Amino acid sequence: MKGKKVLVTGASGFLGLEVALQLCKDGNEVYGLARFRDSAAREQLESAGARIIQKDVHTEKINDLPTDFDYVFSELAMVRNCDTNLEEVYDVNSYFVGRLMEHCHSASGIVLASTGGVYMPGCRAWDESGTISPVGTYAVSKFAGDVLGCFLCDLWQIPTCILRYFYPYGPTGPTQGFIHTYARQIAKGQEIPVNRNYTPRYNPIYIFDCVKHTINSAALCTTPAIVINIGGAEVISQLEMIAIMSQALGIDPKFHEIEEAPLFWLGDISLMKRLLGEPTVSLRDGIKKVVETVSRGCM
Repeated sequence: MKGKKVLVTGASGFLGLEVALQLCKDGNEVYGLARFRDSAAREQLESAGARIIQKDVHTEKINDLPTDFDYVFSELAMVRNCDTNLEEVYDVNSYFVGRLMEHCHSASGIVLASTGGVYMPGCRAWDESGTISPVGTYAVSKFAGDVLGCFLCDLWQIPTCILRYFYPYGPTGPTQGFIHTYARQIAKGQEIPVNRNYTPRYNPIYIFDCVKHTINSAALCTTPAIVINIGGAEVISQLEMIAIMSQALGIDPKFHEIEEAPLFWLGDISLMKRLLGEPTVSLRDGIKKVVETVSRGCM
């Protein structure tokens, strides 16, 4: 994508920031919308040439935004404290989808960020027609946003693509994913909670591939909306992942035994591979990049 006028919401977040930066590098006119509590993210975007729109979409209207965006990438999400701020989380993760699509209804495509957590948790890898059974307020609110997005796509004929992410991770950013968290815990000698009788498995995707697929998905926006799972090609267990990190760090991990079984989700990414291509960064190489960054930070 080059030479387009693009809006990225959630532009200070882990994925939104990287998407906005890449769009700037590719020669687009990028508008980044976020609360920008992280001044470093704002400075990065401004240095890259993005136009900053500082708003809290829960308390502020978006009527003053331009209406002539070619494409919109909605990476904005409320993830923390969802169960204690129900009104806010449903407004941000669900209702805002409607306000955004209404305002940007003339766009050539709107990409809505969602989560693999809308599917039923467990060992099965779900494709896009998988059983919907979100657990927790965050996942329920994101699925509500998916439903609203699909409805408005049909109603207003707005080409739309919904991306259900499975564990994006990377070495830098405001929130780098659970792989970064594990590496940091090992490096600092902190205990990692595990249930040895129930090992969760994941197919995480490195931030480089996740950004590339997110941007390229704009060309797939259609009516009715298309849903695509975005995840890694390799499946790994929690303990296997920790073993790779501990070996790279040269530090034995510490564990804290827990009785509850951790929830996890696996994504069937066959559609992603067919439409957008295979991930290019292997899981081992991605983990290595994270570990190198954590090692430097702990020295």
